[in-house]
Formats: sequence, structure tokens, C-alpha cells
Amino acid sequence: MKRKLFLVLVILILVPAFILFAGGEKEKGGKITIGYALWTMEYTFFQNLEKGVKDACADLGYDYIMLDQNSDPAKMVQDINSLIGQKVDGIIATPVDPGAMGPAVQKARDAGIPVVCADIGFSGPVNALLISNNYEGGQLAMEFIDKMAKKRGLASKKVGVGRVKPQWTYARQRGEGFMAKAKELGYEVASEIVVDNPSAEGGYDTMQQIMSAAPDVIGVFFASGREAVGAANAIKASGKDIVVVGYNGDPEELQAIEDGVLDATVAQQPYFIGYRSVEIMKDILEKGKEYEQAEIPVVIELLTPDNYKKWAEEATKRRGNPAY
Repeated sequence: MKRKLFLVLVILILVPAFILFAGGEKEKGGKITIGYALWTMEYTFFQNLEKGVKDACADLGYDYIMLDQNSDPAKMVQDINSLIGQKVDGIIATPVDPGAMGPAVQKARDAGIPVVCADIGFSGPVNALLISNNYEGGQLAMEFIDKMAKKRGLASKKVGVGRVKPQWTYARQRGEGFMAKAKELGYEVASEIVVDNPSAEGGYDTMQQIMSAAPDVIGVFFASGREAVGAANAIKASGKDIVVVGYNGDPEELQAIEDGVLDATVAQQPYFIGYRSVEIMKDILEKGKEYEQAEIPVVIELLTPDNYKKWAEEATKRRGNPAY
């Protein structure tokens, strides 16, 4: 009788403990909630980031809250503070202005909430940042331009670059990698312009400025997808033979490659970045793994007319929606 009573007591103790530590459960009981502060849902790149975060939360059994910053730095800070106020267990952020997020990140950490940045950059004591290998991406772009210039018999050794805004610290590395490789290969960066209007129209206008400042450029690299497509269309309208490479692997870039307007692009993995961010949050929340301002590089890939369709097929399978 005593033995049966002992077994019953053991079961009563162990069953709640099993429930407590099951996947998707907090140490003190209740479901884990992940809050995501996202730059904007306007563009495909960020839509794929958000889908990766959302899918990972669903797969891990987490509750999910997403707040759209609408490309507004002030709202970005408000959104992070709102998630802190809602007492989420972890915050993932893709910040429109990394330099402005520091105080809100500190507030989150003081409240015991870990913060992981999915792309762009950070300020303040974040636990981790997942970021594409942007410097290498810029180098790949220049190597491709050099290869195509030789293939087409373009004699000039002048190239141009449309750069991103300086506050986007990590994306800025794309232009830095491009210019370093250009110098290494014996090219002159004849025109370097920050695209003030990050859009196809902005890329078109910037490309016109580059062609005006350096009429004999034989290749250009635009460090973001929409701008690259705009630049490619400006080149097409001019009738000049200029190799143009973009960055992101956005649908409009893939379509422009298919249409013979854009020569190549350096593709990122936004869905993977989003998904992996949640997995890292799981490591922190459920496994007690320590991350402190860890920078986790993500592989990029050069897409050309020879390989973009295969890449698009694989990306479609990963994301569950068409790559273009």
C-alpha cells in the first residue's frame, strides 16, 4: 500500500514538471511569446524575413506578435517599448535605424528580455545579429563586372557604385567590399553616390548622375535591389553597354535578369535569417545558451542568367511562396 502511494506521489510530481519544460513553454509555465519589430511590410525582402520569423514561431509552438515600424525610426522605438510593455519573452528586431534603437534595447535587457536583430544592424546590448556577408557580396559583384567587361571587350577601367545610406552600417559594407576589389583588380571607382531615394526611381536618377559624371564607366554596382533595377533601366534607355549588378535577390531583380535588363544580383536569404533568429531565441530562452552581441554571418550567392532559375526554385520551396 505504501509502495503504491509512493508511486502516485512520484507521478503527481513528475507530470507537471514534464509539462513545464515541454517545447514552447516558459520555465514558470505559460507559452513563450516572441515579439517582432519589423522595418516595413512594404517590400518583398522584409515580407520574407517576417514569414521566416512567423513560421519558426509556429513550428516551435510560440505565440507571435508583429509590429510594423512603417519605415519610421520613432515608431521603431515605440514598437520595441510596446513589446516590452506587453511583457513578451523575446524581441526580434529588423530596425529601420539601428543607431536609434540603443536605449530601447537597453530597456528590454534591463527587463530580462533578450533581443536578437534579424538583419540591418544594431546599437545597444543585443544578444545577437544575423547578417549577410555584405563585404563579400560587394566583392563578388566586382569580380563579375571584371569578368563580363573582359568578355564584352570593354576597354575602360572605370566603374561606379550606388551606395546605401551611411546609418545602415552593415549594408554599407557592400560598397566597401566592391571598391576594395575594384582597386585590387586595377579599376578606378570614377563615381560613388549614395542613393538618397531608396527606390527604382532613385536608382534611375542616380545612374543618370553616374553616367553624367563618368561617361566611360563600364560597370556599376547598386547595393540594393530596387535601386539596381532602376539603374539597369536607365542604362537601357541610354543605349550604353554597362554591366550592372544589384543586391538582394528581390523578385523585380530576378525578373529584370530574365528580361535581359539586369546582368546579375547578389542574393540574400531573408527567410533563413528570420527563421534562424527564432531558433537562436530558443537557445537563449529554453536552453540557457549565452549570446552577447554575437554577429552571425549568413551566406550570400551571386545570381546570373546561368543560375537564377535554379536558385528561384529552391527559394520558392524554402519560403512557400514564389521567388518572383
